[in-house]
Amino acid sequence: MNSKTGIYTLCFLAALLTACGGGGSSTATTPDPIAGPDPDPTGLLIPIKTDSQLLATVQRGFKKTVTNNMARAEELAMTAPAEQDSSASSYTTTYTLEDNVDEHDAVKYNGEHLFIAPSRSMDCCFIVDDMAMVAETEEQAEQSDAVPAPQESDRRIRILKTEPENAGAAEVGTIELDSSRTVEGLYTQDDQLVSISSSGWWGIYGDSFARVSNWEGQTTALDIYDISDVTAPTAQMQIEFQGGFVNSRKKGDTIYLVARHTPNIDGFDYYPMEENVSKNETLLEALSIEDILPKVSVNGVESLLLDANECLITDSENELSPTETGYPTLTLLIAVNIADQSIANATCYLEPTNGTYVSENAIYLTQVDYTDTGSRTLIHSYTLSEDLSYQGSGVAEGSLYLSGHRDFRINEYEGHLRIVTTERTGNTSDSIDHKLSILKLNTQELEMELVATLPNKGRPQAIGKPNEDLYGVRFMGDTAYLVTFERIDPLYVLDLSTPTDPMIAGELMVTGFSDFLHPVSDQLLMGLGQDENGLVKLELFNVENMSSPYSLGTVVLGMEDGVVSPDSLNWSYSEARYNRHAFTYQVISDTQDRFLVPATLSFYNEQSGYQDEDRLYLFELNNKNTATTASINKVGYITAKRNERWYSSRNRGVIDGDAVYYINDSSVWSTLWSNPTQQEGPI
Repeated sequence: MNSKTGIYTLCFLAALLTACGGGGSSTATTPDPIAGPDPDPTGLLIPIKTDSQLLATVQRGFKKTVTNNMARAEELAMTAPAEQDSSASSYTTTYTLEDNVDEHDAVKYNGEHLFIAPSRSMDCCFIVDDMAMVAETEEQAEQSDAVPAPQESDRRIRILKTEPENAGAAEVGTIELDSSRTVEGLYTQDDQLVSISSSGWWGIYGDSFARVSNWEGQTTALDIYDISDVTAPTAQMQIEFQGGFVNSRKKGDTIYLVARHTPNIDGFDYYPMEENVSKNETLLEALSIEDILPKVSVNGVESLLLDANECLITDSENELSPTETGYPTLTLLIAVNIADQSIANATCYLEPTNGTYVSENAIYLTQVDYTDTGSRTLIHSYTLSEDLSYQGSGVAEGSLYLSGHRDFRINEYEGHLRIVTTERTGNTSDSIDHKLSILKLNTQELEMELVATLPNKGRPQAIGKPNEDLYGVRFMGDTAYLVTFERIDPLYVLDLSTPTDPMIAGELMVTGFSDFLHPVSDQLLMGLGQDENGLVKLELFNVENMSSPYSLGTVVLGMEDGVVSPDSLNWSYSEARYNRHAFTYQVISDTQDRFLVPATLSFYNEQSGYQDEDRLYLFELNNKNTATTASINKVGYITAKRNERWYSSRNRGVIDGDAVYYINDSSVWSTLWSNPTQQEGPI
């Protein structure tokens, strides 16, 4: 019954007693209208209603992609070429961004066994200089005591049983893998091991969201193994679906996968000459819904992963909508319950996606939209639950890309989403602007309302000096720490205790910069980055008084070693600067913590030339309960020896009691914290 019909019915009933609009009383009353149900809230994203609507969206997306490609090609032709945080426990696990959300990694440890996935199939590395590429002679290779490089054909997950009492470890089982796939990462839960693998050998290029064609023809697989008997693991389930792997998280029994799928149209030309444009049109018109929707195979039984009405598109009538809509690549969200061994749910989204951030409550997809006046970032929220419900969208000015460490630049806290974006201004005197935006989540209205930005008219101080880029960012409750850099390192402390009025509370100028920030406590912050000479450094900051932060000292890895002259260290690198999984942190007591940092060091002297080493440094953070006297102290390091000049693509550290394990590629070295000069390996 609608509201108008309700009024008429009430009038008729009232007339039986008095008369509608009059009657025997001198004071006639008109009943209040009965309001109908409120309309359902409509966010920026709306469900697709029909197969034909999905087809039209994808076709429009392909056409737009080709048009943009051709315009870009013409433009280039006309342009002249230019000249985590572990609690106090006996062993450490994967360092994660959010406390209660696990992240896939190539190495997992459950307190009894190490599970080590093989290195990426086509990873390459860093080349220090041409000298590093000079091949060793056969005689030199025979005399070398380094470990031979793993063979590419050796595609297996290693399972090692640890003996923390003496820092021992021994291989007790393996899982053979398909040589054509790359293991993206592992998860463990009770007697289950989960492996996520991809057919795409993109290496670092897998983070690229831009090119539509990158996501054609790829598949992602999730394999669940029973490891109740680690000497003979057995396959429980395999899910393989069309789509290139992007990211994953695990919360409880559920693994959440993010993937990208571009329908593969045989013969389609992304950069057509004029005579091929009509051919493209014909191919697009011939598309069916089965050609577009990704397929999934569960234990060999194939079906469609989802239906068209389980996908969302942009509502062009919404005020946040980009000027142009329609995109041919589907961003997939898939929830897999590993306890039930089933796909719990799947959904998709058809617009460009530039990154993902996962809080304890939600999955956020970001979409950078370029406008005539600059750029803005659209943020779309889905519940971190098996129903994957759309919760709404918001917008922040500037660009937010979330590959690698950059998901530290966004944070959900007590009903607000805090985001640090960057805008290229084109002004040579100040070419980069950084902005903090705070949005209030309103899942009832399917929107995120912008409640504050910084800088603003009332607080105009810029975040960063002119031309300084943004490096380390870390949110910690009501505080945010930001590091910008061009020649010196300003550490900014932002007070976010009043979400509608954020402010720069303090700043500190030091040399070098920090890429990775770890909050030790409310009073202490640790930074890992680069000093003024380009060497890896650790720095401890006292942030007890946010208006007056100061440095408690630095440690430059390799230069604190009494055996090697500092002058001979000419280059260093740490994977942990860019990959949090390479950083290991353990809370020991109220006064002390332990942590591990891997580093690749290059030494030079006239007698022996260049000498390169992979090390895992053991550090203690002492007096952490007294911020004025807290300090970082080196305990020692483990060295992983190798016979080639390529640098390891993966370094991980694990602490279990007094034992320390260093995983370098797929090999393991170990030592005891109390006696780090005695090390075992490779295992």
